[in-house]
Amino acid sequence: MNKEIISIESIDKSFGEGDKLLQVFKNFSLSLHQGETIALVGASGSGKSTLLHIVCGLDRPDSGSVKIQGIDITELNYDERSRLRNTEIGFVYQFHHLLPDLTALENIALPALLAGTNQAEAFQNSSLLLEQVNLFGKENNTPNELSGGERQRVAIARAMSNNPSCLIMDEPTGNLDTKNVENFMTLLMDMVSMRNVSLLIATHDTKVSSRLDRLLSLE
Repeated sequence: MNKEIISIESIDKSFGEGDKLLQVFKNFSLSLHQGETIALVGASGSGKSTLLHIVCGLDRPDSGSVKIQGIDITELNYDERSRLRNTEIGFVYQFHHLLPDLTALENIALPALLAGTNQAEAFQNSSLLLEQVNLFGKENNTPNELSGGERQRVAIARAMSNNPSCLIMDEPTGNLDTKNVENFMTLLMDMVSMRNVSLLIATHDTKVSSRLDRLLSLE
């Protein structure tokens, strides 16, 4: 079996208190291995986004452990979690969150530059990523000069900038039409296969979940 990238063991997570206590997870566990792809499905409010935030270290479980590459992020401080997240996790949102004043190439290079990669190496790798997402010739375009599908492709490339071990995506196709969803998924699965990364996607879209190895339903 491939190396375990993410291990969630017996986590509990609640919001509120007293009569208004809402328990989202109780004794929940999940394992994600290198190259494996998992779709998180469930109704709004079932905890999909909360789980992604816990995996990324943006939120903490009330109990249990969350390990990335064997490191329990619940035991790390804020700066340590941020450094680990920036190197091991690539995140893609429903809304691309590209910086509007930066070009496509600059947006892709930004995580690597923030991680301390030298400028020449960061931009060389970003140019390669731009080609891999089929946007050669668009490197100097700003986000408002790109289509919705193209912006999401830049977001994929940016998420891969630091060669993460896992991609985390929260409804990444929510704003795309059917054709662009199909194009997005074909490109994404090619990238996942090429770089042998793990993939965890929260989605309502069966055209997305049907392409992945496993489907995990949150009730």
